[in-house]
Amino acid sequence: MASQPAAAVRVAFVSPAPASQTKLPQPQNNGVLFAEDFDKRASAADLRARYFEYDDARGGFVWEAGAGIGGQGGAMRCTFDRGQVTAGNLKVVFGRNPFGKGIHQKETFREIYWRVYVKHEAGWQGNPAKLARATTMAGRDWSQGLIAHVWGGKGDVLCIDPATGITDSRKVTTRYNDFAHLRWLGVQHGRTPIFSPGESGRWVCVESHVRVNTPGVKDGVFELFIDGQREARRTDLDWHGAWDEYGINAVFLENYWNSGSVKRQSRWFDAFVVSARPVGPLVAKLPVRLTRTAVSGLTAWEAQAAADPAGRAIVWSSPLIGGERVSIIIGRLTPGGTYWLRLRQRDSSGGWSQWTPWHAPFRLPG
Repeated sequence: MASQPAAAVRVAFVSPAPASQTKLPQPQNNGVLFAEDFDKRASAADLRARYFEYDDARGGFVWEAGAGIGGQGGAMRCTFDRGQVTAGNLKVVFGRNPFGKGIHQKETFREIYWRVYVKHEAGWQGNPAKLARATTMAGRDWSQGLIAHVWGGKGDVLCIDPATGITDSRKVTTRYNDFAHLRWLGVQHGRTPIFSPGESGRWVCVESHVRVNTPGVKDGVFELFIDGQREARRTDLDWHGAWDEYGINAVFLENYWNSGSVKRQSRWFDAFVVSARPVGPLVAKLPVRLTRTAVSGLTAWEAQAAADPAGRAIVWSSPLIGGERVSIIIGRLTPGGTYWLRLRQRDSSGGWSQWTPWHAPFRLPG
């Protein structure tokens, strides 16, 4: 039986392509509404000018140079102190909305995707509850139609928890987070324990998809994808009944820990995109190079790449690796294709771990 080292190796990141292609969708994704790679220095004033709202939590949620995926560009760093509940947020508003602000104000969006990469520092502990949400801002009083919550589920996973402020095709909410009038439509939990210590120290691709129901039909959609694999899905939602005054018009990135952080610790956000079409993972730099997470007691490791998230089509296997990174031989990889990676590690006693789940998807330039 294979031994299991105390710490789990993962792909920390795949080196992203140069700035013109890096963390954001390729040009053919013409559905992009908003894209932020955080590569340019961003002061609090810059962020407040670009976003509908930015709360820096008194310096707890700030832009950090050199913190982006692969050390390329910057990222937003959120630091929770021990016991801290609120640690900042970014809010994007788009489409028709009651505030008359944001981008694409003349358009109504009934379907969106949003993607963000998130990394929790090595040794991260606890589930920080709130990560992101899409919503329909339905009044200047901040009342809401649908709310597509992506937040902490059971244990160390994410979940989708849809709610609506529309009852019998009538808006009943009168303020933001009007819990007295919201209807909760049924939670579904993911599978990947992104908040566990074993998954910490790596960049995770989190993508969500929301589609408003056809007026009068329970066919609304809410989906969650972790590292390019669908982990939760609802296709039977009555988001708005026949109410259609506004579509989806906001996405928020959030740092709110209901019970407070168990210790001082940080996480980072990068490659944030809101789109009318699927976004997918980042584009890799050529030659493709992956870097593993730092693991003590590891003497060697191996990697494999597959053309599907279930690993049915393995297209590359590495030799035995002693360092922290390896280049992938791409002769069997297709330009424009998407690939997933998995690793296993050998400890000081010579025992091999099980292979990790398939994770860290990347695309080749097309």
